[in-house]
Amino acid sequence: MGRRTACLHIGLPRSGGAFLDSALAEHAEALQAAGLRHPAMSAEQMFRAAIEIRRDHRAWGYERREVEGSWAEICRRARKGKGDVVLSQELFAAATPPQIDLLLDALHGFDIQLVVTARDPGTQLVAAWAGSVEAGRSVSFSRFCQRVMDPAREHDQAQRFWAGQDLSTVLGRWTAAVGGPQRVHVIAVPPDPGDAREEIWSALGEIAGFDATRLPLALDTSSGPNPTTIAVLRQVNRAVDGRLPGRTHRTVVRRYLSEGSAPHVPAPTLPPDLHATLLALGERWRKDLADGGYDVHGDTADLLPATPEPTAAQPDDVPVEERLTAATDVLANVLVEVARLREHNQALEGRNTKLEKKRKKLKSRLADAETR
Repeated sequence: MGRRTACLHIGLPRSGGAFLDSALAEHAEALQAAGLRHPAMSAEQMFRAAIEIRRDHRAWGYERREVEGSWAEICRRARKGKGDVVLSQELFAAATPPQIDLLLDALHGFDIQLVVTARDPGTQLVAAWAGSVEAGRSVSFSRFCQRVMDPAREHDQAQRFWAGQDLSTVLGRWTAAVGGPQRVHVIAVPPDPGDAREEIWSALGEIAGFDATRLPLALDTSSGPNPTTIAVLRQVNRAVDGRLPGRTHRTVVRRYLSEGSAPHVPAPTLPPDLHATLLALGERWRKDLADGGYDVHGDTADLLPATPEPTAAQPDDVPVEERLTAATDVLANVLVEVARLREHNQALEGRNTKLEKKRKKLKSRLADAETR
């Protein structure tokens, strides 16, 4: 009997594949009927496993005890079942060699097939900046680019960005660990967000062995980096000034800003002075893929950043009127939610008061019964 296969998608972060862990969890029963298991109980469990392996739990607002054993539990479930398994978590891309060894050791006995999704570096740069703002930072795009594009890579943001976003470096680390490029599958993600999810899902089906057309994706309610929303959030972050824990901050932002924005709003435009550098990087990625012996899905020309329009507005140039409109809409939604929560809280307090009265009556009756 041959070895079972573990198909593992590791990112790159924000390359369009973040939906995969939720989609796999949603279709777990259908996948199992096709002989393919998704051993994670939920996308949240996969996320906790990733920050456990990466030792990044504090940065995400978790205690060690909240993530300890998450990856081991997923791998135990993988070993206990029958058939091949498929897993996805895009934070794995930035894992160091020792962390990769730890991750793969728990999958000992499986034939590892690695899946990597990649977009052009310009899109990734904008997405990473948006992610830093969503996480509570107030840095401008120009300052973020100065930090990340500094050849010395001295700033923490530069180190974190390139650890997970330099496709060639990520492939080098992981290819050595899984046993060669014949075990590595790269999906070049198209620039249109509307096409990207279907392309990624279809390619993963080909690699892992399921018919993606029979497992439709849920409606995409998320939005890409919306320049106006990010501009408002930068100002909000300055005002909050660290008073919210990171975990709470992300939840609130996702609810009121990210999910509340119109999906597929045009992403911020890349500054023209960065295009040549990022184009050269994209061309190097294409060459490394062509020379590396990887199984490539999609058109690697999509890894080249589009030429920006010289007159296009830059990410930091959002008119005050647009920011005011967006902030007003968000504030209205927050006020409605606060009112709803106050009513809910009052109802709970009323129920609690009634239950407390009943408890006291029962206690009094029991006391009377004991004295008779």
